[in-house]
Amino acid sequence: MEGRLISDRYRLVSLLGKGGMGSVWLAEHTTLKTEIAVKLIDSELGKLPQPRARFLREAQLAARIKSAHVVQVYDHGVTSDGQPYIAMERLVGESLRERLLERDRLSRAQTAQIVSHVCRALARAHEAGLVHRDLKPENIFMAREAEGEIVKVLDFGVAKATDALSDSSIDPTRTGALLGTPYYMSPEQAQGLKSVDYRTDLWAMGVVVFECLTGVRPFSAEALGPLIGKILTGAIPPPTLAAPDARLSPEIDAWMARALARDPRARFASAKELAESFMVAAGTQESLGRDGSSRDVNEAARVSSVRNGDALSDTLGTKTLPLSELGGTMVMAPPQAAPLLQPAALPQPPAARSALPWIVAALVLGVLAVALTLVLLLLRRS
Repeated sequence: MEGRLISDRYRLVSLLGKGGMGSVWLAEHTTLKTEIAVKLIDSELGKLPQPRARFLREAQLAARIKSAHVVQVYDHGVTSDGQPYIAMERLVGESLRERLLERDRLSRAQTAQIVSHVCRALARAHEAGLVHRDLKPENIFMAREAEGEIVKVLDFGVAKATDALSDSSIDPTRTGALLGTPYYMSPEQAQGLKSVDYRTDLWAMGVVVFECLTGVRPFSAEALGPLIGKILTGAIPPPTLAAPDARLSPEIDAWMARALARDPRARFASAKELAESFMVAAGTQESLGRDGSSRDVNEAARVSSVRNGDALSDTLGTKTLPLSELGGTMVMAPPQAAPLLQPAALPQPPAARSALPWIVAALVLGVLAVALTLVLLLLRRS
């Protein structure tokens, strides 16, 4: 494959990575002499109409989002032998998953930067009528650029469109199907509901933040069925209890309770509100109104000895589901599940007690004491 010429203008240089749908290559634009990334669909999948349509749809949806925090798509086409490709910007850096594997967990300031940048991308996507539906550390990339580090959202391959692009023959999400990565699915997504909207991305962002701050996921189980059961009805641990040594605040717990509210109506109203609320809860100064480039974050990540060692391998019917499969995007029929629970009331700070009644009482007692003294003096004189 190295040296192969794609559409007479992109020469493949070296393999960058492989996934379930295909491979990504470092390539050179033969005329401009610039480096780009070329994503090629697997040759066998490329022969099937639905994977080809989904691949095209990924390029179309990503190209619609104009944001520095979404990987930019330059071109889409088909090679001379019928293999679809996407030409996109080349990123240098590491995924959030790789960073978490290296550091176990991140500081509040580092997490705030990720939340701010990712929510900029989500806000633009939601404005364009798109729902990502597979937000996870593997799809969040920490890109190194001349101006500093910038966070980008990858892979809109399972995104949901709310307009003409949401063709049912292309969109694999239908009522009764699960699409996404189980650990990060919202309750409505885990039930395979057709009504999934942008708020499923806000739930996934909450799960990502939980993992960044604590080093573990909020829900884990030994098989897919129990995992989905916990997402639907299980207790949601406060981050302060999940990582006591991380010195997280009650405000983070309150933020998480709203981000992971099982009723979508109880979650944050938008990606912007979610991000700005996190900045307040985390005590950082990062704002969505600032430039997209990262600022210098001097707070080092606190390294935890806690690792998520769950081995999600069990059977669902007759099929074994190892951790590597549950960590990827999947489409399957959902289990029977209980209806969504109403969210518990969010923790509220205790009401401040007023000192006014005590001051009034003291004044009244003082007046009474003076009056009593005067009465006694008058009685003695008489």
